Amino acid sequence: MTDERRKKEKRIGGTAVRLPLAAAVIFLLVPGSPASVKRLQVVADRADIYLDPDSRSPVIQTLEKGSILTMASAAKTRLSWYYVYFPSPETGKTRAGYILESFVRKLFPDLHVIQIGDESEIVDPREINLDREFSPSVRWGMAKEKVIQTEGRPLHQERSGGLEILRYKRDIMDKMCLVEFVFSENQLVKAYLYLMEKYADKNRYISDYLKLKNFLTGKFGEPGADKIVWQDPSYKDNSDRWGMALSLGHLEFHSGWTFPGTEFLITLAGGDSEVFFVAEASGLNYKGSASF
Repeated sequence: MTDERRKKEKRIGGTAVRLPLAAAVIFLLVPGSPASVKRLQVVADRADIYLDPDSRSPVIQTLEKGSILTMASAAKTRLSWYYVYFPSPETGKTRAGYILESFVRKLFPDLHVIQIGDESEIVDPREINLDREFSPSVRWGMAKEKVIQTEGRPLHQERSGGLEILRYKRDIMDKMCLVEFVFSENQLVKAYLYLMEKYADKNRYISDYLKLKNFLTGKFGEPGADKIVWQDPSYKDNSDRWGMALSLGHLEFHSGWTFPGTEFLITLAGGDSEVFFVAEASGLNYKGSASF
């Protein structure tokens, strides 16, 4: 991602992508940090990784005994499933999915965490909830006035380079997001969604990105565009530090799908200790849908 692109995304997101954490949190940790990356090791002779936490769902990878996995979420799903990510033995690409607890062992001790300070100050983002899909009641080509009638009064309106922009705050998949609707010649041509929540553990951004990518792949097939870009490979061989690499601008993730009449892209990138999680949808049948 170029410096110009980063500046543009920061400008588009306004204060939303620059919001600091609402409060400081102090923990006494025994014996380590809850934000540290947690590893699992396959103990079964062969272990299947599933698309969903259900043994009837498609198997996306079968791993051999001794394979190492990274926990993408600290919480188990449906009591006995871990959400994990790992490099594919065939392609080397990072993949993500669910594995049964009985097939793995923890490579970390359970932690005892004692909180110091006011509980109300804790910022603890919820897990992304893929059961709560975002389905805006708008369509490409809709007039600005009609979108306002449908979505309500916007948080902010502005003009930029001949385009008009409406901004809304929305709780999407249990995440606080900024949604932008972009109009050219009073027609809806593009929409952006920015994650507003800030994570102290930068690896959680990767976890959420992989969950969303996995979800979209299950619904719409493999992305037409799918790449991991290392601007600086210093941490490439140390996945524990990928979150840090992301925030330093060393690492970027991009995936894209094309649906009838719509192009949909998700991007995870960063720089200057900031991380940007952006989804972009464009109406393909509208000339004004080019990026601004």
